[in-house]
Amino acid sequence: MEKVYKIGKDKKKQLDELLAKDPYAPISFGRISPVVKEIENDIFLYVKSEDNAVFKFVEEQLKTVEGARAKEDEEKKIIDAVHQDEDAAAGGFGNIFG
Repeated sequence: MEKVYKIGKDKKKQLDELLAKDPYAPISFGRISPVVKEIENDIFLYVKSEDNAVFKFVEEQLKTVEGARAKEDEEKKIIDAVHQDEDAAAGGFGNIFG
């Protein structure tokens, strides 16, 4: 499953602290490794997992920075952008090693 969460850019400092908190916990942002995208006045957090507990953790933690699930159209754009970035990175890496 893939989900995208939206946080206001004015909460960037608090979000950075939240993402760095307790990286060795069984479920933490350090282990989840979300993709962060900043677009205009918003920060989007892309999370991919098959474990519903991960999404419960993310949603609970993001309450402290007034984060919430992105709207459906925003979520689709971010997921597509992450997939394009991954494809481009994989293609570039393949070119290095031929």
